[in-house]
Amino acid sequence: MGTRPYMFVLLVLTAFVAVVVQCSQLEKKKDPRGTAYAGSTACVSCHRDIAHSFAHNAHFNTSRLLETAASIDSLHLPEGQFIFNEHTKVGIERRGDGLYQIAYVNGKEVKAERIDVSFGSGKVAYTFAFWYDHKLVQMPLNYHTGEQQWVNSPGYPSDQIYFGRYIIARCLECHGSFADKRLVKTEQFTVEEEFDKASLIAGIDCERCHGPAAQHVAFHEENPKEKQPKYIASYQALSVNRKMDMCGICHSGIEFQSLDPIFYFKPGDTLRSLPQFSDYMGEDPDVHGKQVQLLKASKCYKIGKLDCTSCHDIHQDKKSSLQAYTQQCISCHQDFNSLHTNLSPKNKASLADNCIDCHMPIKESRDIGFQKSGTKEKIPYWQHTHRIAVYRELVGN
Repeated sequence: MGTRPYMFVLLVLTAFVAVVVQCSQLEKKKDPRGTAYAGSTACVSCHRDIAHSFAHNAHFNTSRLLETAASIDSLHLPEGQFIFNEHTKVGIERRGDGLYQIAYVNGKEVKAERIDVSFGSGKVAYTFAFWYDHKLVQMPLNYHTGEQQWVNSPGYPSDQIYFGRYIIARCLECHGSFADKRLVKTEQFTVEEEFDKASLIAGIDCERCHGPAAQHVAFHEENPKEKQPKYIASYQALSVNRKMDMCGICHSGIEFQSLDPIFYFKPGDTLRSLPQFSDYMGEDPDVHGKQVQLLKASKCYKIGKLDCTSCHDIHQDKKSSLQAYTQQCISCHQDFNSLHTNLSPKNKASLADNCIDCHMPIKESRDIGFQKSGTKEKIPYWQHTHRIAVYRELVGN
């Protein structure tokens, strides 16, 4: 056998390797945030256990693309209906390509839209959206997981079907990791936001909190024996204020805006650089979405430098129990018995098991409520306040 066949095989193999390398490089450049980002799948090979746990975490699942029947089925949503009055209702029905919300007026179908995106982890409820060209539009109904029923979306008209609320970038900045936005002028001379569908990264991914990781991944792939993390921000190395700022971009409310997309907010950046952001000034912010302002008003933060991660492990897939949170309190307040001499015997018996209900009491949100079918009655949204304090009205009860 001559050398030509070997040369031919070598050329073919060389070409094949070049294509594979090129494809691999293209794969790494696919992240819509740019080449500095590696994409969450690149984190799995080294951080498998954390990635597996985080895949079931509320942050990672705070939005989902429901592009397939399997993705919709994973939410375990039932068919059903919501009745506004005897003439108007919304049906939730499975059709050939997915789950639809369908408006019926006097028994006649007048509008049907497929559920394309879900928002919320499902701990309390899911909110849904559909694509209208390049705009995301919120759907009329939420699904309340606790009550296991379809409810009217918070803030929507109580007596009519509404398919008209556009989801803006500020919503996606807290319920997603990226969306490429463009501003479009309408015929009415207003400006609306459109999104590149392919750019939408649902959920809060690794790089949203840890910063761009392409250089980090490349270095450790080339140096697998190096265990000291390189070219990535260490969250634990941040100051307490900078840790709070990282959480605060989503847990300080939606009122403040930024000239640059908040998607690019990185570990070490400060909230004070964002226009319209305000710290707690003694007001009574709603318990939903204002956790940072409330925690900053607490002595545990001001004196003890407590931050969000003191109690919350954002990688775990299960919420901690009241007992687990209480142990975190006791780790600082070891003299808790002497501080509670005025408590009733009943409450004294639970001191070591539950600090939370007294010092972070459950309050009803003023901003969110879920209207039930066939009535104007609303299911309230309850949440523990994050202002840790002594609530005198609870003492002795």
